[in-house]
Amino acid sequence: MKKFLLILIPLVFVGCSSTELVNLDTAKAIVQDYYENGQYDKEVTEIINSTIKKLEKHNFPENSLAIFDVDETILSNYAHTKEIGFGFEWQLWGEWIQRADCEVIPQTRRLYDWLLERNVGIVFLTGRKDYEYNATIRNLNQVGIITFDTLITRTDKTRKMLAEEFKDYERKILTEQGYNIILSIGDQWSDLDGSNTGLRVKLPNYLYLID
Repeated sequence: MKKFLLILIPLVFVGCSSTELVNLDTAKAIVQDYYENGQYDKEVTEIINSTIKKLEKHNFPENSLAIFDVDETILSNYAHTKEIGFGFEWQLWGEWIQRADCEVIPQTRRLYDWLLERNVGIVFLTGRKDYEYNATIRNLNQVGIITFDTLITRTDKTRKMLAEEFKDYERKILTEQGYNIILSIGDQWSDLDGSNTGLRVKLPNYLYLID
């Protein structure tokens, strides 16, 4: 089951054994400041730089493949989430996916370009549904993400799987098809848990949690 939880730093830790609750509006302001004052960009840049540095030390095997999540990994939903006050509503989420106007995350785009230059295959593996496939392709193409092996979405067979189970299942299929997965990158631990991940790269996400 996919769960979206608003995680807006509701607790400020004071000392080792006590916590202080903060007002929800204050928590939202903390998250907004994190994303808009450059802290988010700095953190993602450091993660991507570190990832490329690690990959530079390796020779990629034949049929090398990198697995990218979509939301909050290559495409950002921050602007839409901010529009609705950092909440979540299924219908609105579905509507803005169909609008196909999410912005690319430039740091992850740089990793994507770096891998393509080294002939590493790219697969986008997302919890989005099969009926959102075309809109997702359109959005990726609009931000310049054109070259990749495939986009994998949930189908009737995988719709009820937990996020971790779904992604592990699809990675196993790719491995059985002869791909050598060298890297998996996502904003949720459920993108990275399980087998056949290669190097695991976790990006920050303080907007929602999926498990």
